[in-house]
Amino acid sequence: MRNHRLSPSLIWTLQLLTAAALSACGGGGSSGGGSEGPAPAQAADTPTTVSLSVDLAADDPAAGIEAQPSFHMAAADLGEPDGGAAPHRAIAAAGVATRGLTLDGLDEVLRPRALSGTAGEASPLATTTTVTTYTPAQIRAAYAMPTLPASTTGLTAAQAAQLGAGQTIYLVNARHDPNVAAELATFNAKFGLPGCSSRTLAAGTALPLAAASATSCELVVAYSSGANLTSTAPAYDSGWATEIALDVQWAHATAPLARLVLIEAPDAGVSSLSNAVALANRMGAGVVSMSFGAAEGSWTSSYDGMFGAAGMSYVAATGDNGAAVSWPSVSSKVLAVGGTTLSYGGSGARSETTWSGTGGGVSAYTALPSYQGGSIGGYARRAVADVAFNADPNTGQYVALLAPGTTATRWVSAGGTSLATPQWAGLIAVANAMRAAGGKAALGQPNTVLYQQVGAVPTQYATAFKDVASGSNGSCATCIAKTGYDTPTGWGTPNAMTLLTTLGGATAAAPSGTTTVTATSGPQLTTSSLSGTAGKALSATIGYKAPGASSLSITISGAASGMGFSAVGGGIALSWPKPVAGKTTLVVTLKDNLGQTSTGNVVVNIATP
Repeated sequence: MRNHRLSPSLIWTLQLLTAAALSACGGGGSSGGGSEGPAPAQAADTPTTVSLSVDLAADDPAAGIEAQPSFHMAAADLGEPDGGAAPHRAIAAAGVATRGLTLDGLDEVLRPRALSGTAGEASPLATTTTVTTYTPAQIRAAYAMPTLPASTTGLTAAQAAQLGAGQTIYLVNARHDPNVAAELATFNAKFGLPGCSSRTLAAGTALPLAAASATSCELVVAYSSGANLTSTAPAYDSGWATEIALDVQWAHATAPLARLVLIEAPDAGVSSLSNAVALANRMGAGVVSMSFGAAEGSWTSSYDGMFGAAGMSYVAATGDNGAAVSWPSVSSKVLAVGGTTLSYGGSGARSETTWSGTGGGVSAYTALPSYQGGSIGGYARRAVADVAFNADPNTGQYVALLAPGTTATRWVSAGGTSLATPQWAGLIAVANAMRAAGGKAALGQPNTVLYQQVGAVPTQYATAFKDVASGSNGSCATCIAKTGYDTPTGWGTPNAMTLLTTLGGATAAAPSGTTTVTATSGPQLTTSSLSGTAGKALSATIGYKAPGASSLSITISGAASGMGFSAVGGGIALSWPKPVAGKTTLVVTLKDNLGQTSTGNVVVNIATP
């Protein structure tokens, strides 16, 4: 393998693999053209299959765009959860920006700003508010989730399925949380949840992973480099570490027997996070939870192909900036999760209104998907959210945090659509477990079922969802919650057991398998034919495009003896010093790092002089 720097920002790597295949006629030929750089891969006397590996990082349409975690933290020091039946209420500082608040920021807010001169007492906070914080048991009761047994030993297959047994939830994040396993262990011990074994995947681990356990939880940590595993942990970041902790803890609280695979990308760039999703696709069927977002743009469709792997479901936060649309939730292949403000006293029915900070709206770029066109109407393009869950940090949920280098657990009240997202991922995992127990295939992309088999059927909708019909996330016409579907909260929040039963028996769309290449998604050839004259050296370029990809593998078969290939900017250079009259069909397969593949033919016609 040789590297040839074509420009300061683009590196092409060439590798020649020999295989068996066509006919043998003539000598090996030469590279021709006298160009600088690596010699083209030559088709030998025995015809060959040529493989090129291309680094496309310089062509990334989202280069320089970073996603942000969507968590919030109430400005309150909660102390140890008291285990009471009713939600915990505490005094918090009012007027504090809760978006992305970390432990350091919380301490700064709560630190006394001055001491009174005589009594030596800290001055109180100028303005305060009341924060309500819920435990896993209270959330399970509020949303009518399956009852959590006192022990997970000796469960029937049906009982284990209601806890997500045998399923995998992929939690995609950026940066590193070195304490994630310890935080989860503390969370589990405090709230009586099943414990989880833990391990970190080595770089050479064979993929896909073995099937998840049907009886116990496991936390698996994976470090992503490109779409591959690496043994190098990303750098620590307090914000992303907070996001990781709440994602892991609340996915587990919702599906306590599911396997959790935390995939940590090296940075928060769209390309890096996309590669982490592509790595999840390689690991095997499951549900991908994405509690982050970047403002949508014309580039978002370039990354849509990664959300089409067979047996996979994709769930993403709509964001926490009020009425706005973000990637990846804007993809029509992703379940977009909005947020509510929950009121629940520990028994009876819950009540909810729209959380003012939840994202949601109508896309400026993504076409209206077919499942929305007939069931909600009135929107010109993709509308988000699809569903919702509690997200207000002032009606938040407990999260256990450990600052690096410390052993004392800090308990915080977390919120944001990033909190709602892993819980919906857990619900989809439980639905898949129930389907598996009944001999049914996984849901895959659940949107069609939720819109057409639940939301569009009044009797199903009334029992499976709580319609959140009050509040807003802005002042626009579509920002106000209303009866039925609306953009701040989608169809509403789940009446979980009824919804799970419905999803367990629903007719799911067939898995999509390899992503279909379209005009805006996936790699594709842009050249279908070339021509030349026998005996006269041929030098031509086979064009392609690979939107959203950072690397590309190219395989060319059917080459005639004497043909040579090399990578050039935006294409594949073909050189043939002594072409032979006739027609040669090259079969070109393009596979990008997002898991998208396409195959096309390039016909080389050589005329007689």
